[in-house]
Amino acid sequence: MAEASSFRARDAMQLQSVQITWNQQRLAMLLVVATVCYQALLCLIHTHVFGVSRALVGVTEFAIMLGCLPLLLPRLLPKVVMVAALAGAMLCLLALVRGQLDIKGFRDLLIPIWFYWLGRNLGNPDLADKTLRVAILVVASFGLFELFALDSYTDVFNIFSYYVGIGNLQPITDYVRESKLQMNGIRPEDMGRTLLPWLLDNHRVSSVFLEPVSLGNFATIVAAWGLSKNWADRKAMFFFVGAAAFLIVLADSRFALVSVGILVFARIAFRGRALFLPALMPFVILGGLVAMGLFLDIRYSDSYVGRLMSSASSLLEFDSAILLGYDRDAWFPDQGYAYVLSTFGLVLAVALWFAYWLIKMPNDEANRFRCFVGIYIALILCISGTSLFALKSAGVLWFLLGSALRDPMTISARHKRKSPARPAGINVTSIAPAGGRPERGPMPGKEVSI
Repeated sequence: MAEASSFRARDAMQLQSVQITWNQQRLAMLLVVATVCYQALLCLIHTHVFGVSRALVGVTEFAIMLGCLPLLLPRLLPKVVMVAALAGAMLCLLALVRGQLDIKGFRDLLIPIWFYWLGRNLGNPDLADKTLRVAILVVASFGLFELFALDSYTDVFNIFSYYVGIGNLQPITDYVRESKLQMNGIRPEDMGRTLLPWLLDNHRVSSVFLEPVSLGNFATIVAAWGLSKNWADRKAMFFFVGAAAFLIVLADSRFALVSVGILVFARIAFRGRALFLPALMPFVILGGLVAMGLFLDIRYSDSYVGRLMSSASSLLEFDSAILLGYDRDAWFPDQGYAYVLSTFGLVLAVALWFAYWLIKMPNDEANRFRCFVGIYIALILCISGTSLFALKSAGVLWFLLGSALRDPMTISARHKRKSPARPAGINVTSIAPAGGRPERGPMPGKEVSI
């Protein structure tokens, strides 16, 4: 009787452990999807309840990241903690030299570390697939709502008013104010739509991201995840790539169109060590941008060439203080490479870039995804300043990368010092190693992994 009671208690502990794991998975899914949707929720509040400020946006982001702590603290990743500590120390040193603390710089580094850590602790690509499918479903549903019922959508989400409220826009034109969309939510008449102009008008869908640029970035991340799949998992590959194509058309994203084309080429052409070639892309691109600024005279326009020229011109303004990150007046909000170098400094930026490529990947899928993310990073910094660090796309990106490592934390129930007596008829020799001594179970408490 005592033996049966003992085994029932042990089974109950094991069931409780499984239940905790499932709850943690659901919490992770909720948090990652929240990073995609939180701007839409704030816009809804701004439109119908009270005005939202930039401070409230920051508080919301902090709350989402705070919600990750129960999934981060059970396992400390020494290398991740070391990178975070060194990066934080470098930013503090730059703050001393500048004479001011750049809070946004800390935030921009914390988001990738935080969600990579989250994905790493869960380490489950199947969970990442489910999470991404849920996010795609939410994004596509709201995107179709916006596409087919734009007036109703903007009555629910007054996007223009929201961005004015948080200080990202100024109400400069009655036209944009009447449309209630972001300023890039409609293509100018003289430019027109790039994708399916004969079917869709100049409206660019933004869905829960509130701006089409972020929807295009999200679509590129979805495509990268799908293209990293093995051919044996081609159903998932086709689903994610097809979903990405659908979202790209909705957003009319030229960046995503070009980026996914390059990713498809990389999927076909890159094998083995060639997957490390994108590590050189930022240096090649920087050299090309500097040459472009020196030898070409092109006026700015809202096109690829115009955006590249803007980035090139910003790099020509650099001196040693800006390059090393201690010029307090340097500000490049819409030029990615200039923003990264002026905010983090050349030393920290290069160190973090090579640290990214030194991550040990477990298989070809993970290696491909890292390669594709590297291409995405190198390309987006050409034409956009801070989009790479926006929580609404960066959270998903780094969670997927951490999940691809397939290195989950382990959760064990408490083990009694004395094992219960073995009931008759149960053979336990199969669980002992060849040497005859049973293996020790995992110790309770925090797990430390590299």
